Order: sequence, then C-alpha cells, then structure tokens
Amino acid sequence: METVFDRVKFQCQRCGACCHHKRPPEFDDLVPMAKLKEFVEKSNLIYLTGEDIDKISCEAGRRPEEFVDTLYPYDGCSVKLEEDGRSVILDLPVLQSKADTTCVFYHCPSGCAVYSVRPKACRLFPFRVDEETTAKGDVLLRIGYNSTCPGIGRGRPVDRKRLKGLVAEQFMIRNREIASEVQELRARGLIFDKPEIYRTMPGRQRPTNSNSSK
Repeated sequence: METVFDRVKFQCQRCGACCHHKRPPEFDDLVPMAKLKEFVEKSNLIYLTGEDIDKISCEAGRRPEEFVDTLYPYDGCSVKLEEDGRSVILDLPVLQSKADTTCVFYHCPSGCAVYSVRPKACRLFPFRVDEETTAKGDVLLRIGYNSTCPGIGRGRPVDRKRLKGLVAEQFMIRNREIASEVQELRARGLIFDKPEIYRTMPGRQRPTNSNSSK
C-alpha cells in the first residue's frame, strides 16, 4: 500500500459535494474486470461493508432494503452466479441515491442524517483507492485524492498512517466477505473452473434467477 502524495491538508467543509453519486451511463449492468479501472475512475459510488449496513440500519431505523442499492434484489450476499457458474458477479452493496443523484441520507442544508455512523467509504473521502495487480499477482493499493474537494488544502495535514489503516480495514473486510461467499459456493460445486468475473452497476434491478451463497 502506498500514498501518491507526501503531504496534504484536509478538513471537511460539510458542503455535500461528495454526497452526489455518479453512475456513468456508458457502462452496462455487468462490468468486466478489464473495464473496472475505468468504471471506478468515472463513478462515485459509496460501497458498504456488512458492518456499515448494520450500523446505519440501527441508527436510521431502516431496513437495509430501504437504503442499500444492488443490481440483484438485496439478500445480504454479494456474490452471484449466472450461466451455470461460468460467470461470477460481484454485486457489492452501495448507498442508494435520490433522483437528483444525492445520497438518500443527505438533506440540504442540514447535511448527512447518519454522519456519526457514516460508511467507511465516506470517512475516506476525498481520498480514493486504486487497486493495481502486480506481475506477481499481488494487489497494490494506491491512495490518491480528489483535488476538486473544497476541503483539500484546509485544516491540518492528513495522518497518512491513520489513512492507510482505514483503507486496509475496508479492503480486508470487503475481501473477507467475498472470499467467504466464494468458498461456500465452490464447496457446493456451483462455480465453474475458470469463470468470467464481473462487477455490477448497482441501481438497476435484474431478475433474481442467479445463485448466491444463501
């Protein structure tokens, strides 16, 4: 893991700029891994861990289905299968958006209604993580930032050690959740030997005819 900057100041201005979600229209429901980097660069979606969902549900008094966005009907599982296991689809949960693209929990001028339990992805903004696979097959996490954020250049210098800790925690939680589901599906013989892997464009509803680890 590495940061692409040496020193940068940041202080949240509570302006709501990061609370607008982007879903680039040029991508289909299923995004192949070859286009994932481009998709991540052009989108601005708030990915949720299971812990995020539990905390928000408790704080807001809402069922996950009322604020979680996925391509398939949300059932708590992120790994879906199609074509008899030849396609493995990572349908990672994100926060829902309103018609104006703002987060369902963002209200102007009061701001975020769940700020005290906001997702890890929100806590990281305006810092973003690019995943890069090395020649040895290892995953390198590069931490950069969105220079257009009004909070950049204000306040105190960012604690890079703490920032790396947040990134590592989010990355490990997400991969642990996915690995557990994949392992169970493999044990049941539901995944093809060399499947095609996709990520989803959450928000459009797809018929629920796929397998999951449930």
